[in-house]
Amino acid sequence: MADIVFFGTGQSAEVGRVYLESYSEHRVVGYTVDPKFVTSETFQGLPLAPWDRLEEFFPPSQVELLGPISYWRMNEFRRDRFLEGKARHYRFASFVHPESYINTTDIGEHCFILESNIIEPFAKIGNNVVIWGGSHIGHHAVIEDDCFLSARVGVSARARVGRRSFLAIKVIVAPGVTVGEASMLGLNVAVQTDVAAESVITSDQQNRIAKVPSSRLRRLV
Repeated sequence: MADIVFFGTGQSAEVGRVYLESYSEHRVVGYTVDPKFVTSETFQGLPLAPWDRLEEFFPPSQVELLGPISYWRMNEFRRDRFLEGKARHYRFASFVHPESYINTTDIGEHCFILESNIIEPFAKIGNNVVIWGGSHIGHHAVIEDDCFLSARVGVSARARVGRRSFLAIKVIVAPGVTVGEASMLGLNVAVQTDVAAESVITSDQQNRIAKVPSSRLRRLV
């Protein structure tokens, strides 16, 4: 059991608190956001601390952090706050829903995995990964650091999803296929061949790769 400070005051933080308090022994004791987003002293009845002054409210020896549960700026924001928190000597909690079927022990730090997921033996999940509900990760597949997988994603056996990639709802990655770093796969996309880094594949029937890299979209998602 740990006392948790949640990063964020949006809908994902509200959802995350419900999951933590309903399905884990963790206790949410406060929230933190970047200073410009602090509009009150509390959120949901708990203290709200500016990120740059977090130690004054919640010292690293007393709490663990979780979040942000966000893919903003192609997962760079979540990655940066994770690395900053580690540098400031904070520990990060993970949450794995008890109604998921996890058949690997190779899961990194600060992962948020919701219900009805199936992760097969010998799959590897990196650090700082979010997997929403109802997804399937095949055996010997690799989800690299800082990825965000939306609901009902299928990553087949031996496939690899590069770090900071975002996979929308119902994306399918075929067996053995590599999705390059920081790629964005849209709704219902099915990838059957390797995808270069920073690819953006739209949710049309042809799975066409957009002419702009995902780095151009960081401020939009």
